[in-house]
Amino acid sequence: MPTIVCFGDSNTWGCPPFANIAQTPDRIVPARRWANVMGRELGPESWVVEEGLSGRTTVFDDPIEGTHKNGSRTLIPILESHAPMDVLIVMLGTNDFKDQLSITAYNSARGTLTLIQMIKGHFAMVEHPPEVLVVTPPSITEEAEPAIWGIGHQRCRDHAHYLEQVAHRTGCFHFDANKVVRAGIDGIHMDEASHEIFGKALAGEVRAILAMRNLR
Repeated sequence: MPTIVCFGDSNTWGCPPFANIAQTPDRIVPARRWANVMGRELGPESWVVEEGLSGRTTVFDDPIEGTHKNGSRTLIPILESHAPMDVLIVMLGTNDFKDQLSITAYNSARGTLTLIQMIKGHFAMVEHPPEVLVVTPPSITEEAEPAIWGIGHQRCRDHAHYLEQVAHRTGCFHFDANKVVRAGIDGIHMDEASHEIFGKALAGEVRAILAMRNLR
């Protein structure tokens, strides 16, 4: 049974778009979150694991939300918890663009590169390491709350460009979510309809990766 682990932030956790910043955080029901939509499309012969954490960055400590939001601090325990795995989907970077971090698209992609180096180093002595699918998350839009995101919608413009280069140079796969979905009314989070579309699109990507893996 192929195991697919989804390592991401609030868009993997299932946070719907906020109507306003004072809204209490909600969560899309499991069956409608993209990872489980993908699992449904792949069928019962596959096992999908959701590892989404709201506010998670690639490798940056958040001085406001806490150092536990740094993806590099929890990556290795997650890899070991769900081993062995066939595909690891990494969809991070959105929170790197928060105003308190002000990271550029280039440096956010470098953060993803660091995560990939950690993954490949951790599995260096394993006969069959997982395939890594790097996903560019939906771009931040101008609707994003300026008090939180500043000009994040401008700083993230080249995100897919740099992540594609990172994936290519490290032997990973890449998919740009912006080809099929966009952020909802809050400029950050996907709505349920987008989760459905995105989950189906990624199912096709993962199916192709698994088929290629089986030929090796």
